[in-house]
Amino acid sequence: MTAGRDSKAAQKAVARCPICRKPTVKAHRPFCSKRCAELDLGRWLKGAYAVPGDPAEEAYPEPPAGWNED
Repeated sequence: MTAGRDSKAAQKAVARCPICRKPTVKAHRPFCSKRCAELDLGRWLKGAYAVPGDPAEEAYPEPPAGWNED
């Protein structure tokens, strides 16, 4: 019975590429290839992994009426 548990544990220990689910390669970890790593980078740069949150405040709000009038 130990051999069965060991093989199941080994299967669970295999890291999978988050893009295509193939086993990872040490040179490109956590991805399986340079292609998958570049696909992931492209998704980050396009904002596909943005974390939703409250809307940001306006960067430069309008000054109050009468402010800094000469």
